[in-house]
Amino acid sequence: MDMRHHIPPLAALNAFVAYARTGGIRRAAVALGVDHAVVSRHLRDLENALGVALRDRSIGGLTPEGHEYHARIAPLLDGLARATADMRGQRPHLTLTCSHGIAYHWLLPRLASFRQLYPGVDLMLRPVDSDCRFNPDPIDTVLHADIRYIHDEADTPLPPRICARPVARPPVFPVASPACLHRLAHPLRQAADLLHAPLLIEDNDTEWRLWFRAQSVNVTHVTGCNRLWQAHLALAAARAGEGIALANAYLLEDDLLAGRLVRVSATDVALREVSLGAYVLRATKQAWQARPMVMLRTWLETQFDTDSAEAVTSSHH
Repeated sequence: MDMRHHIPPLAALNAFVAYARTGGIRRAAVALGVDHAVVSRHLRDLENALGVALRDRSIGGLTPEGHEYHARIAPLLDGLARATADMRGQRPHLTLTCSHGIAYHWLLPRLASFRQLYPGVDLMLRPVDSDCRFNPDPIDTVLHADIRYIHDEADTPLPPRICARPVARPPVFPVASPACLHRLAHPLRQAADLLHAPLLIEDNDTEWRLWFRAQSVNVTHVTGCNRLWQAHLALAAARAGEGIALANAYLLEDDLLAGRLVRVSATDVALREVSLGAYVLRATKQAWQARPMVMLRTWLETQFDTDSAEAVTSSHH
């Protein structure tokens, strides 16, 4: 007997996968662009056709049978959507979100090489300030990846259904304009002297405190001359001569080469090389193995590996 005659309607399967991935009937309806009553009817019809309960109506979510069914059919529906898009000649859409600093100063100048290497992928770079929220959509043809700088001491558990991989761990060091260093009242002999210098702080003083701790200078609070919202704003203030900022070479290699910013040093006790965190690439598990995402992952790792030695070298100039 041909079992294909017993496959439930595609609309019901899409509604079930949308419900499983979004965690709610109304959210699934939004993802599918239909009324929530339509999703409810599809789910009810699917359960009747299968003869099993897929939803746990007492606590919400899926039953064990629902989890098993979702795990088996979701990849098949994703593959069907991709095959259909390929036959229609649609280029896969890939959105890469990241902070403004890494977007403007490192990624943007290199995107041309990705597009030349993978002309079949429609990549959109989207700088965002806050941490992204992944919302898997079973019928969305847009794949989403995110690059985020995460401190080593950040106690942030990985969200469910998310894959992550560190792609770079750059050293962090203080930088300032030559004019700013010239205006310092006293020469910098050791790391602790920086506490009396005009420090540029981002949203909070966490990174400065961690950097000072790595220099064996324990402080509970770092007072800055200015508080800036983001790393690229702190670097803009540093270029304007307003103070000393913490950064890494991925955010300012051009500034170091051009001499707009210089790496701050101490005369008596050398400042230690410090790494406080890593740039981490993240995506949903369903997107992680998609061909365009594999292309992006491979390209990013190659770019970071190629540039890491040059970035560290330029930071010492």
